[in-house]
Amino acid sequence: MAGKKEKNSPRLCPLCGGELRDGTTTVPFFIKGKVIVIKEVPAEICADCSEAYMKSSVVSRAESLLDKLDELDSEMSIIHFKVA
Repeated sequence: MAGKKEKNSPRLCPLCGGELRDGTTTVPFFIKGKVIVIKEVPAEICADCSEAYMKSSVVSRAESLLDKLDELDSEMSIIHFKVA
């Protein structure tokens, strides 16, 4: 069928055009003088340039985790996305 996108066509990196693959990444944040690292964040990773892209649902969950950590009186926090 002409004009229809194939369901299995590879997702491409907007930065370099490489193929995106499902994986996980570690994301550092620097907020109000605090260092927060979220490990094992689901993302699409470029096979060529290694740039990571998070889906909007993942970004929303990460923001929720950051909001909770903002209440802590900690200069540095390292958390796992799946566990937190």
